[in-house]
Amino acid sequence: MFNLETAIAEWRRQIAASGITDAEVLNELETHLRDEVAGQVQSRTVSEQVAFECAVRTIGNEDALAAEFAKAAEMTKELRERRLKLFCIFGVACLYLLPFVLSIPHPWNELALAERWLGLSALALTVVSMFSGLILHRFLPVIADGRIRTRIQFASVVPVFGWLLAFAFVILPRLDLSVGQVAVVTLWAISPLAIFGGLTFGLDEAARRRTRTTAGTAATI
Repeated sequence: MFNLETAIAEWRRQIAASGITDAEVLNELETHLRDEVAGQVQSRTVSEQVAFECAVRTIGNEDALAAEFAKAAEMTKELRERRLKLFCIFGVACLYLLPFVLSIPHPWNELALAERWLGLSALALTVVSMFSGLILHRFLPVIADGRIRTRIQFASVVPVFGWLLAFAFVILPRLDLSVGQVAVVTLWAISPLAIFGGLTFGLDEAARRRTRTTAGTAATI
């Protein structure tokens, strides 16, 4: 003979076995199932067994629920990683600007007007480039595979570090410049690192936004 409590307990066990083990989530699903069963019994005047089977179909079986929760967990993870990356970018930008902010106006007084504008332009370009991925993602390819995307990002940064090493140890020692000119040239030499950093973040943004758009489209179909 059908026993509702036994059936719900078995359903809960199957849901837990599918990978949804959080007690709070299981309790919420069970409450939703019980409400659905009660609603089926009252509105359709059916037996508890029929109401239970209809409620399970309405809520979804264990595989469907596990897939949905896995998708939600993945989206939450991606959102958390994005916030962390933005926080790191913001922190790097602050650390980059901090020495110049604390030393104002002393270093700039020693520069000619053209050098000041060139230095400020390099600072602005570098900081803006750090956040450029928030805009440039629209023009970048969508690389859904995270491993491939990470490899491309690392590979794209290697030439920039090579350029910085070449600039610091090969090019700069051979230049006959004043202290102010060296500072301006160095600021411009550093800017490609920020540009490539913005592009690598843009690749993540392109993949994330395409995934979100695809999920939203699928949900509406």
